[in-house]
Amino acid sequence: MRIININIKDELKVIGEYKSFPFMGPDTPGSPKYNTPITPKENVFRFLKGEGVWAPTGADFVTLCPKIIPDNVARAFVIEAESVPPTAGKDMFGVEWEYVPEAGGSMVRPGNPLKVPDICEWEKYITFPNIDEYDWEGSAKTNAPYIGNGRVTMVWMMNGLFERLISFMEFENAALALIDDDEKEAVHRLFDKLCDLYDALFEKYKKYYDADCIYFHDDWGSQRAPFFSLDTVREMLVPYLKRVCQSAHKRGMFIDFHSCGKIEMLVPAMIEAGVDVWSGQDMNDREFVLKEYGDSIKLNFGPVAGFGMTDEQIVEETQKFLDKYGKYLKSIFVSTGFGGNPKMYEMVYTYSREAFSK
Repeated sequence: MRIININIKDELKVIGEYKSFPFMGPDTPGSPKYNTPITPKENVFRFLKGEGVWAPTGADFVTLCPKIIPDNVARAFVIEAESVPPTAGKDMFGVEWEYVPEAGGSMVRPGNPLKVPDICEWEKYITFPNIDEYDWEGSAKTNAPYIGNGRVTMVWMMNGLFERLISFMEFENAALALIDDDEKEAVHRLFDKLCDLYDALFEKYKKYYDADCIYFHDDWGSQRAPFFSLDTVREMLVPYLKRVCQSAHKRGMFIDFHSCGKIEMLVPAMIEAGVDVWSGQDMNDREFVLKEYGDSIKLNFGPVAGFGMTDEQIVEETQKFLDKYGKYLKSIFVSTGFGGNPKMYEMVYTYSREAFSK
Protein backbone atom coordinates (compact mmCIF):
# COMPACT_ATOMS: atom_id res chain seq x y z
CA MET A 1 0.00 0.00 0.00
CA ARG A 2 1.38 3.40 -0.97
CA ILE A 3 0.63 6.44 1.18
CA ILE A 4 1.22 9.94 -0.20
CA ASN A 5 1.74 12.83 2.19
CA ILE A 6 -0.97 15.38 1.51
CA ASN A 7 -2.10 18.60 3.15
CA ILE A 8 -5.81 18.83 2.45
CA LYS A 9 -6.22 21.99 4.51
CA ASP A 10 -3.69 23.74 2.30
CA GLU A 11 -5.22 22.31 -0.88
CA LEU A 12 -8.65 23.65 0.09
CA LYS A 13 -7.41 27.20 0.47
CA VAL A 14 -9.36 29.51 -1.81
CA ILE A 15 -6.89 31.21 -4.14
CA GLY A 16 -9.33 32.84 -6.52
CA GLU A 17 -12.74 32.63 -8.11
CA TYR A 18 -14.17 31.15 -11.28
CA LYS A 19 -16.56 33.56 -12.97
CA SER A 20 -20.07 32.14 -13.29
CA PHE A 21 -22.49 32.61 -16.16
CA PRO A 22 -25.52 34.76 -15.22
CA PHE A 23 -27.72 31.65 -15.38
CA MET A 24 -29.43 32.42 -12.07
CA GLY A 25 -29.47 36.18 -12.65
CA PRO A 26 -26.93 38.98 -13.17
CA ASP A 27 -25.59 38.65 -9.62
CA THR A 28 -24.85 34.92 -9.80
CA PRO A 29 -21.85 34.36 -7.50
CA GLY A 30 -18.66 32.81 -8.80
CA SER A 31 -17.24 29.47 -7.67
CA PRO A 32 -14.18 29.15 -5.42
CA LYS A 33 -10.86 28.27 -7.02
CA TYR A 34 -8.90 26.01 -4.70
CA ASN A 35 -5.20 25.37 -4.26
CA THR A 36 -5.41 21.87 -5.73
CA PRO A 37 -2.19 20.08 -6.76
CA ILE A 38 -3.35 19.88 -10.39
CA THR A 39 -6.13 21.71 -12.22
CA PRO A 40 -9.67 20.30 -12.15
CA LYS A 41 -9.42 19.67 -15.90
CA GLU A 42 -6.21 17.65 -15.51
CA ASN A 43 -7.79 15.68 -12.71
CA VAL A 44 -10.94 14.87 -14.69
CA PHE A 45 -8.98 13.43 -17.60
CA ARG A 46 -6.82 11.43 -15.21
CA PHE A 47 -9.96 10.27 -13.41
CA LEU A 48 -11.39 8.92 -16.65
CA LYS A 49 -8.30 6.71 -16.92
CA GLY A 50 -8.59 5.54 -13.30
CA GLU A 51 -5.82 7.83 -12.09
CA GLY A 52 -7.77 10.68 -10.47
CA VAL A 53 -6.39 12.64 -7.54
CA TRP A 54 -9.89 13.36 -6.23
CA ALA A 55 -13.47 12.62 -7.30
CA PRO A 56 -14.60 15.33 -9.75
CA THR A 57 -17.60 17.42 -8.74
CA GLY A 58 -19.82 19.99 -10.40
CA ALA A 59 -17.46 22.75 -9.26
CA ASP A 60 -14.80 21.34 -11.59
CA PHE A 61 -16.97 22.00 -14.65
CA VAL A 62 -18.37 25.01 -16.46
CA THR A 63 -21.55 24.36 -18.46
CA LEU A 64 -22.02 26.15 -21.79
CA CYS A 65 -25.24 26.19 -23.83
CA PRO A 66 -24.61 29.00 -26.34
CA LYS A 67 -27.53 30.94 -27.76
CA ILE A 68 -26.20 30.70 -31.32
CA ILE A 69 -27.47 27.10 -31.28
CA PRO A 70 -31.21 27.41 -32.05
CA ASP A 71 -31.99 24.25 -30.06
CA ASN A 72 -30.78 25.86 -26.83
CA VAL A 73 -33.13 28.81 -27.31
CA ALA A 74 -35.98 26.54 -28.42
CA ARG A 75 -35.51 24.31 -25.39
CA ALA A 76 -35.36 27.41 -23.14
CA PHE A 77 -31.97 26.41 -21.81
CA VAL A 78 -29.34 28.98 -22.71
CA ILE A 79 -26.33 29.20 -20.42
CA GLU A 80 -23.76 31.73 -21.55
CA ALA A 81 -22.49 35.27 -20.98
CA GLU A 82 -25.55 36.91 -22.51
CA SER A 83 -28.58 35.44 -20.75
CA VAL A 84 -31.75 34.83 -22.76
CA PRO A 85 -35.25 34.68 -21.23
CA PRO A 86 -37.04 31.33 -21.69
CA THR A 87 -39.02 32.23 -24.80
CA ALA A 88 -38.54 28.97 -26.79
CA GLY A 89 -39.15 29.06 -30.57
CA LYS A 90 -37.83 27.08 -33.54
CA ASP A 91 -34.94 24.63 -33.29
CA MET A 92 -32.25 24.19 -35.94
CA PHE A 93 -34.64 22.09 -38.04
CA GLY A 94 -37.51 24.54 -37.80
CA VAL A 95 -39.54 22.50 -35.30
CA GLU A 96 -41.54 24.82 -33.05
CA TRP A 97 -41.06 24.44 -29.28
CA GLU A 98 -43.14 26.02 -26.54
CA TYR A 99 -41.93 26.95 -23.06
CA VAL A 100 -43.88 25.37 -20.18
CA PRO A 101 -43.22 27.41 -17.00
CA GLU A 102 -44.50 24.66 -14.69
CA ALA A 103 -41.92 22.24 -16.09
CA GLY A 104 -39.13 24.77 -16.42
CA GLY A 105 -38.51 23.61 -19.98
CA SER A 106 -39.94 23.28 -23.47
CA MET A 107 -41.88 20.74 -25.48
CA VAL A 108 -42.81 20.55 -29.16
CA ARG A 109 -45.77 22.87 -29.55
CA PRO A 110 -49.05 20.92 -29.10
CA GLY A 111 -50.99 20.57 -32.31
CA ASN A 112 -47.94 21.39 -34.37
CA PRO A 113 -48.32 19.57 -37.73
CA LEU A 114 -46.05 16.57 -37.97
CA LYS A 115 -42.87 17.59 -39.74
CA VAL A 116 -42.33 14.08 -41.11
CA PRO A 117 -45.61 12.27 -41.95
CA ASP A 118 -43.70 9.39 -43.55
CA ILE A 119 -40.26 8.51 -42.16
CA CYS A 120 -39.48 6.51 -45.30
CA GLU A 121 -39.46 9.78 -47.21
CA TRP A 122 -37.93 12.03 -44.55
CA GLU A 123 -35.60 13.63 -47.10
CA LYS A 124 -38.66 15.39 -48.58
CA TYR A 125 -39.49 17.09 -45.31
CA ILE A 126 -36.27 17.67 -43.39
CA THR A 127 -33.72 20.34 -44.25
CA PHE A 128 -30.47 20.10 -42.32
CA PRO A 129 -29.10 23.37 -40.95
CA ASN A 130 -26.04 25.16 -42.28
CA ILE A 131 -24.12 25.62 -39.05
CA ASP A 132 -21.45 27.71 -40.78
CA GLU A 133 -24.02 30.52 -40.75
CA TYR A 134 -23.88 30.72 -36.94
CA ASP A 135 -21.74 33.47 -35.39
CA TRP A 136 -19.14 31.16 -33.87
CA GLU A 137 -16.41 33.78 -33.57
CA GLY A 138 -18.72 36.27 -31.87
CA SER A 139 -19.96 33.63 -29.45
CA ALA A 140 -16.43 32.50 -28.64
CA LYS A 141 -15.35 36.07 -27.92
CA THR A 142 -18.37 36.76 -25.71
CA ASN A 143 -17.96 33.60 -23.65
CA ALA A 144 -14.16 33.46 -23.43
CA PRO A 145 -13.96 35.09 -19.94
CA TYR A 146 -16.15 32.34 -18.46
CA ILE A 147 -14.77 29.13 -19.91
CA GLY A 148 -11.55 27.19 -19.48
CA ASN A 149 -9.20 28.62 -16.86
CA GLY A 150 -8.40 25.15 -15.55
CA ARG A 151 -11.94 23.77 -15.42
CA VAL A 152 -13.66 21.34 -17.77
CA THR A 153 -15.75 23.11 -20.41
CA MET A 154 -18.91 21.05 -20.93
CA VAL A 155 -21.10 21.89 -23.94
CA TRP A 156 -24.65 20.54 -23.93
CA MET A 157 -25.99 18.81 -27.03
CA MET A 158 -29.78 18.84 -26.86
CA ASN A 159 -31.96 16.48 -28.90
CA GLY A 160 -29.93 13.35 -29.46
CA LEU A 161 -30.84 10.58 -31.88
CA PHE A 162 -34.15 9.27 -30.51
CA GLU A 163 -35.18 12.64 -29.08
CA ARG A 164 -34.66 14.23 -32.51
CA LEU A 165 -36.75 11.49 -34.10
CA ILE A 166 -39.52 12.21 -31.57
CA SER A 167 -39.43 15.91 -32.45
CA PHE A 168 -40.02 15.02 -36.09
CA MET A 169 -42.68 12.33 -35.63
CA GLU A 170 -44.09 12.44 -32.07
CA PHE A 171 -43.26 9.73 -29.56
CA GLU A 172 -45.53 6.89 -30.66
CA ASN A 173 -44.50 7.09 -34.30
CA ALA A 174 -40.81 7.41 -33.42
CA ALA A 175 -40.91 4.36 -31.15
CA LEU A 176 -42.66 2.29 -33.80
CA ALA A 177 -40.15 3.36 -36.45
CA LEU A 178 -37.37 1.66 -34.48
CA ILE A 179 -39.05 -1.74 -34.70
CA ASP A 180 -41.04 -1.57 -37.96
CA ASP A 181 -39.12 -3.52 -40.60
CA ASP A 182 -40.53 -1.23 -43.29
CA GLU A 183 -39.21 1.89 -41.56
CA LYS A 184 -35.89 0.82 -40.02
CA GLU A 185 -33.81 1.49 -43.11
CA ALA A 186 -35.09 5.08 -43.28
CA VAL A 187 -34.27 5.59 -39.59
CA HIS A 188 -30.75 4.33 -40.25
CA ARG A 189 -30.37 6.89 -43.05
CA LEU A 190 -31.60 9.68 -40.81
CA PHE A 191 -29.39 8.73 -37.87
CA ASP A 192 -26.40 8.46 -40.18
CA LYS A 193 -27.05 12.00 -41.43
CA LEU A 194 -27.56 13.26 -37.88
CA CYS A 195 -24.15 11.86 -36.93
CA ASP A 196 -22.62 13.95 -39.69
CA LEU A 197 -24.25 17.01 -38.14
CA TYR A 198 -23.09 16.13 -34.62
CA ASP A 199 -19.56 15.61 -35.90
CA ALA A 200 -19.55 19.04 -37.53
CA LEU A 201 -20.94 20.65 -34.37
CA PHE A 202 -18.32 18.96 -32.19
CA GLU A 203 -15.62 20.35 -34.47
CA LYS A 204 -17.00 23.86 -33.87
CA TYR A 205 -17.29 23.30 -30.13
CA LYS A 206 -13.65 22.29 -29.96
CA LYS A 207 -12.39 25.05 -32.24
CA TYR A 208 -14.29 27.95 -30.73
CA TYR A 209 -14.77 26.95 -27.08
CA ASP A 210 -11.95 24.42 -26.61
CA ALA A 211 -14.65 22.10 -25.27
CA ASP A 212 -13.60 19.13 -23.14
CA CYS A 213 -16.91 17.33 -22.76
CA ILE A 214 -20.15 16.90 -24.69
CA TYR A 215 -23.22 16.46 -22.49
CA PHE A 216 -25.26 14.45 -24.98
CA HIS A 217 -29.02 14.24 -24.36
CA ASP A 218 -31.08 11.25 -25.50
CA ASP A 219 -33.73 9.86 -23.17
CA TRP A 220 -34.21 6.10 -23.42
CA GLY A 221 -36.83 5.31 -20.81
CA SER A 222 -39.77 6.16 -18.59
CA GLN A 223 -39.93 6.16 -14.82
CA ARG A 224 -40.58 2.41 -14.77
CA ALA A 225 -38.78 0.87 -17.75
CA PRO A 226 -36.84 1.47 -20.98
CA PHE A 227 -38.71 2.55 -24.09
CA PHE A 228 -37.17 -0.31 -26.06
CA SER A 229 -35.29 -3.59 -25.62
CA LEU A 230 -31.52 -3.98 -25.39
CA ASP A 231 -31.57 -5.74 -28.77
CA THR A 232 -33.37 -2.78 -30.37
CA VAL A 233 -30.89 -0.34 -28.87
CA ARG A 234 -27.98 -2.40 -30.16
CA GLU A 235 -29.47 -2.52 -33.65
CA MET A 236 -30.89 0.98 -34.04
CA LEU A 237 -28.96 3.29 -31.69
CA VAL A 238 -25.58 1.86 -30.70
CA PRO A 239 -23.95 2.21 -34.15
CA TYR A 240 -24.78 5.91 -34.18
CA LEU A 241 -24.10 6.64 -30.53
CA LYS A 242 -20.72 5.00 -31.18
CA ARG A 243 -20.10 7.48 -33.97
CA VAL A 244 -21.06 10.33 -31.61
CA CYS A 245 -18.53 9.07 -29.07
CA GLN A 246 -15.86 8.68 -31.72
CA SER A 247 -16.49 12.24 -32.92
CA ALA A 248 -15.81 13.48 -29.40
CA HIS A 249 -12.89 11.19 -28.64
CA LYS A 250 -10.93 12.03 -31.79
CA ARG A 251 -10.97 15.67 -30.67
CA GLY A 252 -9.83 14.92 -27.13
CA MET A 253 -13.31 15.30 -25.64
CA PHE A 254 -15.39 12.82 -23.66
CA ILE A 255 -19.11 12.04 -23.66
CA ASP A 256 -21.38 12.43 -20.65
CA PHE A 257 -24.57 10.71 -21.76
CA HIS A 258 -27.65 12.33 -20.21
CA SER A 259 -30.35 9.69 -20.60
CA CYS A 260 -33.43 9.69 -18.38
CA GLY A 261 -35.61 6.81 -17.29
CA LYS A 262 -35.12 3.50 -15.52
CA ILE A 263 -32.64 2.11 -18.01
CA GLU A 264 -29.88 0.34 -16.06
CA MET A 265 -30.51 -2.74 -18.22
CA LEU A 266 -29.31 -0.68 -21.23
CA VAL A 267 -25.94 0.24 -19.69
CA PRO A 268 -24.17 -2.54 -21.66
CA ALA A 269 -25.24 -0.75 -24.86
CA MET A 270 -23.78 2.51 -23.60
CA ILE A 271 -20.48 0.78 -22.87
CA GLU A 272 -20.45 -0.86 -26.30
CA ALA A 273 -20.97 2.56 -27.89
CA GLY A 274 -18.02 4.04 -25.99
CA VAL A 275 -19.89 6.31 -23.57
CA ASP A 276 -17.56 7.63 -20.87
CA VAL A 277 -20.10 8.83 -18.29
CA TRP A 278 -23.80 8.18 -17.80
CA SER A 279 -25.97 10.82 -16.12
CA GLY A 280 -29.06 8.86 -15.13
CA GLN A 281 -31.92 9.37 -12.70
CA ASP A 282 -32.55 8.30 -9.11
CA MET A 283 -34.94 5.44 -9.96
CA ASN A 284 -32.03 3.39 -11.34
CA ASP A 285 -30.22 0.83 -9.19
CA ARG A 286 -26.92 2.69 -9.10
CA GLU A 287 -25.22 0.30 -6.72
CA PHE A 288 -25.91 -2.54 -9.14
CA VAL A 289 -24.51 -0.55 -12.06
CA LEU A 290 -21.42 0.47 -10.09
CA LYS A 291 -20.77 -3.13 -9.01
CA GLU A 292 -21.34 -4.61 -12.46
CA TYR A 293 -19.97 -1.93 -14.74
CA GLY A 294 -18.00 0.55 -12.63
CA ASP A 295 -14.75 -0.45 -14.32
CA SER A 296 -16.16 0.36 -17.77
CA ILE A 297 -18.27 3.48 -17.32
CA LYS A 298 -18.52 6.36 -14.85
CA LEU A 299 -21.81 7.53 -13.35
CA ASN A 300 -22.72 11.17 -12.80
CA PHE A 301 -24.90 11.73 -9.74
CA GLY A 302 -24.57 13.15 -6.26
CA PRO A 303 -26.14 14.01 -2.93
CA VAL A 304 -29.62 15.47 -2.67
CA ALA A 305 -28.95 19.19 -2.62
CA GLY A 306 -31.70 21.47 -3.85
CA PHE A 307 -31.77 25.23 -3.94
CA GLY A 308 -32.67 26.78 -0.61
CA MET A 309 -31.13 24.05 1.56
CA THR A 310 -29.11 25.17 4.56
CA ASP A 311 -25.44 24.29 4.95
CA GLU A 312 -26.39 21.87 7.71
CA GLN A 313 -28.84 20.05 5.43
CA ILE A 314 -26.25 19.88 2.65
CA VAL A 315 -23.64 18.47 5.02
CA GLU A 316 -26.15 15.85 6.20
CA GLU A 317 -27.09 14.79 2.68
CA THR A 318 -23.46 14.72 1.56
CA GLN A 319 -22.52 12.49 4.47
CA LYS A 320 -25.36 10.10 3.59
CA PHE A 321 -24.05 9.99 0.03
CA LEU A 322 -20.47 9.28 1.14
CA ASP A 323 -21.60 6.61 3.61
CA LYS A 324 -23.46 4.77 0.83
CA TYR A 325 -21.30 5.39 -2.23
CA GLY A 326 -17.87 6.30 -0.85
CA LYS A 327 -16.38 2.94 -1.80
CA TYR A 328 -17.40 3.55 -5.43
CA LEU A 329 -16.03 7.08 -5.78
CA LYS A 330 -13.45 6.06 -8.38
CA SER A 331 -16.41 5.50 -10.70
CA ILE A 332 -18.52 8.56 -9.82
CA PHE A 333 -18.59 12.11 -11.08
CA VAL A 334 -20.20 13.71 -8.04
CA SER A 335 -22.97 15.97 -9.27
CA THR A 336 -23.27 19.07 -7.12
CA GLY A 337 -25.51 21.23 -9.27
CA PHE A 338 -24.31 24.24 -11.20
CA GLY A 339 -21.08 25.37 -9.57
CA GLY A 340 -21.58 23.26 -6.48
CA ASN A 341 -21.86 24.12 -2.81
CA PRO A 342 -18.48 24.73 -1.10
CA LYS A 343 -19.41 22.57 1.90
CA MET A 344 -20.27 19.65 -0.34
CA TYR A 345 -17.16 20.15 -2.43
CA GLU A 346 -14.87 20.17 0.61
CA MET A 347 -16.42 16.98 2.00
CA VAL A 348 -16.19 15.08 -1.29
CA TYR A 349 -12.69 16.39 -1.98
CA THR A 350 -11.40 15.42 1.48
CA TYR A 351 -12.96 11.95 1.41
CA SER A 352 -11.79 11.07 -2.10
CA ARG A 353 -8.38 12.73 -1.81
CA GLU A 354 -7.57 10.61 1.22
CA ALA A 355 -9.04 7.44 -0.31
CA PHE A 356 -7.29 7.85 -3.67
CA SER A 357 -3.88 8.53 -2.13
CA LYS A 358 -3.68 5.16 -0.35
